[in-house]
Amino acid sequence: MSIFMRTLKSFTRREKAVAFILLLILLISGKQIFTSPGGGGGLSQAKVYTEGLVGEIKHLNPVFTEFSEADRDISSLIFSGLARYNGATGVFEEDLATHTLSEDQLTYTFTLKNDVLWHDGTEMTADDIYFTFVEVIQAPDFGNPILKANFDGVKIEQIDSRTLTFTLNSKNSFFFSALTVGILPSHILAEVPVAELDIDAFNKLPIGSGPYRVSESYEILPDSVTSVNLELFDEYYAALPNVEKIKFIAYPSITDLIANRSTWNSAARIPNFLLSEIDLEDLVTHQYELPQYTALFFNTDSEKMSKNKTRLGISKAINKDDILTAIDYKVQIDTPLLELEQEEWIHTPDPDEASGALFDAGWPLDEDDEFRKNSDGETLTLKLVRRDFSNTSEPQEITADLTARTIQNQLKEVGVEVVIAVYELEELQTALLERDYDMLLYGQSLGYNLDIFSYWHSSQATEIGLNLSNYQNPKADFNIESIRESFDAEERSDLLTNLAEIISSDIPAIFLYTPSYYYLVDTKLTGVEIENILLPLDRFSNIEAWTFN
Repeated sequence: MSIFMRTLKSFTRREKAVAFILLLILLISGKQIFTSPGGGGGLSQAKVYTEGLVGEIKHLNPVFTEFSEADRDISSLIFSGLARYNGATGVFEEDLATHTLSEDQLTYTFTLKNDVLWHDGTEMTADDIYFTFVEVIQAPDFGNPILKANFDGVKIEQIDSRTLTFTLNSKNSFFFSALTVGILPSHILAEVPVAELDIDAFNKLPIGSGPYRVSESYEILPDSVTSVNLELFDEYYAALPNVEKIKFIAYPSITDLIANRSTWNSAARIPNFLLSEIDLEDLVTHQYELPQYTALFFNTDSEKMSKNKTRLGISKAINKDDILTAIDYKVQIDTPLLELEQEEWIHTPDPDEASGALFDAGWPLDEDDEFRKNSDGETLTLKLVRRDFSNTSEPQEITADLTARTIQNQLKEVGVEVVIAVYELEELQTALLERDYDMLLYGQSLGYNLDIFSYWHSSQATEIGLNLSNYQNPKADFNIESIRESFDAEERSDLLTNLAEIISSDIPAIFLYTPSYYYLVDTKLTGVEIENILLPLDRFSNIEAWTFN
């Protein structure tokens, strides 16, 4: 007989009962120890779903996330806005509030829903919404010009504790999509100067109203890795997700992300040419494209690029198929209007037609010369500027380098000399302000509203504007303005077609491609829907349908 059995047999009936209860408690406690990542009770017993990101977690504040995709992704789960984009259905929906639009389509009235709570238990009111849009975003010293431009000239009035109105100067069918920005808590931030919001402690440990709250300030780990933990907010006003705990780990490079494959369940923004370097076992690959494009912008104010024939010659010399093959992308585009497909001759490469157009522009090519010269003996040398991505993301650097060098080689074939200038971000911003380039390889995102006003309207062809070609055409302006003002799908389709034809004829840029990405998802995670995503964060738009086993 074992020592255990002899000892148990010597116990009285009462002692045996107590021993049984203590053993049961020990077994239950042991199970918790081995199944809970953090120990303890409640949410700490839930499995932790981990996403790997590339970048740096810096501003978990929704009014500054345009500058970091990692911040934007995480912030979308912490904060909520007046509107939200549903990536499963492809439509914009009401979120924090219900709304109506006036008969003249200029005034939006929002009424806050009941029982919307901040993560600290305080109830949200219209004061918070007014604070976010008027006292922060519309403030003169607010430091995010991209977000600020969306509400320039908009009159915002608080009617009562639950109601506000937004009145526009002119109709804008894209305006509702701008209201997805996360609302800030005025009871926490009202005393913080607007100019200091981007350095306030709130960025590290924010209080939001979204489905997840930050459980502790984000961590800065060795080797420039940053990490933050989120947990489900039980008092969230809408449908609660099933995934109770999410951990985000941001690596400084895609190389580091891949090297740490064992630490994450999922990862977004993976380019096709890097899939072969990742252990895809137990991962599902979801491919997606975003409403953004990379183009070769022509500075139409540059002496050498001012003639339409010169721009036509360069356009006909560039073979986009060769570029896409080099960078391993799949989606070629011909206009900034991503909804349209163009098959016109002007978008078809032809070296002979390129040579003819350049000759007509005053740039002949003598048999003894490598490059074209005008009647004054000046060589057709063009400065191509691109951003240096070597310190931010290897895939972008590889893609930008291959694209620029392919264009350089293709133009050399027709006698055009291209000098490539690679600038870090600060240098690039100076070059953009001064329009110090003949050609610019650059990407632009249409984001949620697919509105090209900021990029192609004549009013934006200024030092601080984003019309990087300095493109100006009254006919184009009319169509851009009319597209903004139209709420009729058929009318907008006709206007888009007209605009595409105008831009194609003027050739202010060569539109090259839309990047393709992959979202790698653990096979244990089900319910992911990315068919209609417009921004990478939209992969979370149906997170209430996710299940992590």
